[in-house]
Amino acid sequence: MTIGILLFAHGSRDPNWKRPFESILSQTQAQAAGPVALAFLESMQPDFHEGITSLVASGAQAIRVVPLFLASGSHLRADLPELIAQAKAERPDLDISIATAIGESQVIQESIARYAAGC
Repeated sequence: MTIGILLFAHGSRDPNWKRPFESILSQTQAQAAGPVALAFLESMQPDFHEGITSLVASGAQAIRVVPLFLASGSHLRADLPELIAQAKAERPDLDISIATAIGESQVIQESIARYAAGC
């Protein structure tokens, strides 16, 4: 089974804001076995629906959404499940799961602490 990864970020009206996310996308594509896409909740393209469509077109039979958020706030507790429900309604055979928000990962927290301590 081909598993796609959808990196999911908030978005911003400032086009420079997405540079680090594009870097994360490139690095993830270099390491992942399946297709990888980047999508935004608001203010930027591609949006969630476009990200899902891209991964399916690339052969993904299942999708793991990786929230590039520091914590699971209302966007991850309310908005993301709604987007996933819409995607599953359009593609009932597609398995979509959600990873923990990156900021809730011990590895990421330790990296941030090292960065902060070194500033």
